[in-house]
Formats: sequence, C-alpha cells, structure tokens
Amino acid sequence: MSNEIHLTFIVDQITKLLIFLNRSPVQIQLLVILISILVSHSLSYGVGKNIKANFPQLAVNLTQEITLAPYWCGLILIPDLVGRGFSLIVLNLLRDLFINQGWIAGILTIAINLVWVYLFYRIFIVSLCLFIPINRVKDSNFYFFRPIFVLYILREILSLFVDVEKFMQVVVVNLFGTSVTMGDIIISTVGLYLWIVAVKIFEYLLSQIIIDSTTLDSGNYQAYLILIRYFLITFGIVIFVGSLGFNSTTFAAITGGLSVGIGFGLKEVFSNFISGICLLFEGSLRPGDIIEIGGELSEVKKISMRATTVQVIRDNSEKIIPNQIFFTQELKTMTGSDRRVRKSLIVGTSYDCDPQKVIEILLEIIYQHPEILNDPAPLVSFINFGESSLDFEITVWLETPIGGKRIMSEIACEIWKIFAEKNIEIPYPKRDLHIRSDIIK
Repeated sequence: MSNEIHLTFIVDQITKLLIFLNRSPVQIQLLVILISILVSHSLSYGVGKNIKANFPQLAVNLTQEITLAPYWCGLILIPDLVGRGFSLIVLNLLRDLFINQGWIAGILTIAINLVWVYLFYRIFIVSLCLFIPINRVKDSNFYFFRPIFVLYILREILSLFVDVEKFMQVVVVNLFGTSVTMGDIIISTVGLYLWIVAVKIFEYLLSQIIIDSTTLDSGNYQAYLILIRYFLITFGIVIFVGSLGFNSTTFAAITGGLSVGIGFGLKEVFSNFISGICLLFEGSLRPGDIIEIGGELSEVKKISMRATTVQVIRDNSEKIIPNQIFFTQELKTMTGSDRRVRKSLIVGTSYDCDPQKVIEILLEIIYQHPEILNDPAPLVSFINFGESSLDFEITVWLETPIGGKRIMSEIACEIWKIFAEKNIEIPYPKRDLHIRSDIIK
C-alpha cells in the first residue's frame, strides 16, 4: 500500500469521525456520560473527604512506607465504590432506555465496561498495598499499571470511531528496506518502555525474595540483580527492535559503517561500558563494598554500565567514578573477601605500673564495648619500653570498616576514665635540662 492510500485512509477516518459525532444519539450519549463522570467524581470526593475527617489515622498511614491493613484498604476503596457504583446504575438505566427507544447505545455499553475495568483496576492497586510498601505501589502504578490502563481506554474509545486494525497497518516510513507501520512504532516504543519498567518491578520483587529466603551477602545479591536487570533490558531491546522486521543484511551494513565513526567519538563511553560489565561479572566490586580511592574511604552505592556511584564516608558526599578508573588505578578494598577490619591503638603507662595488670584492665574495657568482635579475639600486647612510658598495643576486630574511628575514640575515652579511677598514670615525655656553669667566651 502506498503512502497516498494511507493518507486517504486517515482522511476517510477523520471524515467518518466527524459524521459520527454529528449524530444526535451519539451526542446525547456523550453528554450523559460526561454528566455521569462529573457527578460520580463529586460523590467520590465528598465521601473521601468525610472518611479522612473521621479517620485521620488513614492519612498518616498513607504517608508512611508500610503495607496497609485490610481495614485501611477497605476505607480507601469506599469512595470509588460509591462514585463508580452510582455511575454504573445511571449508565445501565440509560442504556436500557435507549435500547427500548430503538436508539444506538454502543457508547453507553463501552462506558459501562470501562467503569467495571476501572473498579477492578482500583481494587487491584489498593490490594497491592497489603503486601508491598505504599511508596513502591505508587511508583509502580504511575509508571506501569496506569499507562496500561490508559492505553486500554484509548483503544476502546478509538475503536468506536476508527478501524484500529487498519490504522495500525499504516506505513509511516521505509527504513532499511522495510516498511515501518504505525503498529510497529507503537509496539516497539510503548512496549519497550513497559518492558523496562516491568524489569525494575521484577528486580524489586526478586530482591525481597532473596532477602527473605537466602543468606547471600548484600553486595553479592545486588550484583546479581544488576546483571539480571541489564540482561533482561538487552533481551527486550533485541526483541522489540527485531519485531520491526528490518532487513538484517542492510541493517548490519549500515550500523557497521556507523559503528566505526561512533566508536572513535565514544571511545571512552564504550571503555567504561566494557569495564562495567567486567566489574559485574568478576564480582571484584559490589554495591556495599568499602573502598579507598583517591585517598578517601568510600562506600559503593551503585554500579551501572558507565560509572560507579560511591559515597564518601568522611563528608557523606557522592562521587561518580567512570568504570575504567577501577582498572587503571590501584584500588584498596576493605570488604573484598571479608568485611571485618582490624584496628589498633597505642597506649602508654608510667613505669610504676604492673604490665600484666594493665593488660587485664585494657582487655576488660575492650570486651565491654558492644561493637568489638569476640572472634577473632581482641589482643593487648606489651610492645616496648619507651623513653618515658611502657607502651601497649590494643588490637581489635570490627564487623565493618564504617564507624571504626568512632569506636576507637570511644575505647580511648573509656581507657582515660578507667585509668584515672585506678590511678594509672599516662605519662607525657620528660626531658632533663642541664645548664652549664662555665660560659664560653
């Protein structure tokens, strides 16, 4: 079919639509539906306002990221049930009246079906709040379920005025020797969007299952989820682009030529992309890892295909680091094979103290701190006869590198306090000053 025929088809459909809208039964049905929508919306708003006034705790629960109880879900649905129930009663009565008068009632029938679909859609969304936090349900509804519902409504409405099947077959452009129709464009764009959002929802559900049913390290399971996400997204892109039916030979020749020029211009981007894939498959860097890069201790927050986001522990700022940096610079990780970290502290006492007694006191102080690990056991060693003190080294193990400076500060403060109570002196350096009596002239 040529483009001229396609343009004629579209003009014909617009002409039919205008003729259809000029008919009195159609105008009456549309007016009745509009009035029904306004009245039902006002009724739902009034009922909802009264419920919020009588149950203020409902508003509090809706602002919290928690799952709702069946009681609250029922209250949320009451305004919709009242308003849409009114619409269903009015529309059914009017449809029967139209049929008895011998008038066309197809638009009313579709409106009734759409109201039923809307009710089931609302019940489904609210029911999700029984199992999934409200914020997650809101996001999923806005980006996934609501677009599907709107697309369904548009298709039902368009089917009244337009031959949808023929409209989807309209050729928009010839690309790579293939005719790209309106249906191809809608399916490849809208379908790909919904696929990507569905992958994110699936990733969240899978993460909850993994957290609840496995003992995997958080870094490990996040890395697995990232790999699954990108695999599914890539799979979806291949499927939807393939659905356009491009001539593979022509497409490969053209993209092959373009890739040479693009490769030079986007060399760094591709380098970071490949580095990101290697990081995920090797598992050498995972979300939640504590690393030292650029002389600063940071926590890995997110690994994407182009860059890695880290949060600097010192000031809570975030850095976006290109992935190739991790392959070209030396990197120190605190959580590669073991998240535990060892910390040490040097303490000096006067020569009047019994070393064995000091060791016992220091061990007692260490074991009382709740964040010090017992396995490996803490160790206190007498390491040196200093110039003015007996030197002891405290070695402890912490479960995570985060908070190590705070914990060691707390231990040091407690040592000062206990030493003061037990009259154990922490000496400062002493120097003898000799003054010569003879003065050199």
